[in-house]
Amino acid sequence: MTPLSNTPVNQQKLALLHQALQELLADTLRRGFHGTAGIEFCVQDGTIQFLRRRLERIEK
Repeated sequence: MTPLSNTPVNQQKLALLHQALQELLADTLRRGFHGTAGIEFCVQDGTIQFLRRRLERIEK
């Protein structure tokens, strides 16, 4: 049996997850950024359904 992490759908979503994380890190890990960032992913029956990316900035 193939592990669910190796299915084509999960491989595509994992690539999106890595890309989203890199973009969030690029946006937040710099001087002047104050706030929170996060990535959430929804899984149903071992398959990643969607990703949710959050970026909240605090104005000082």
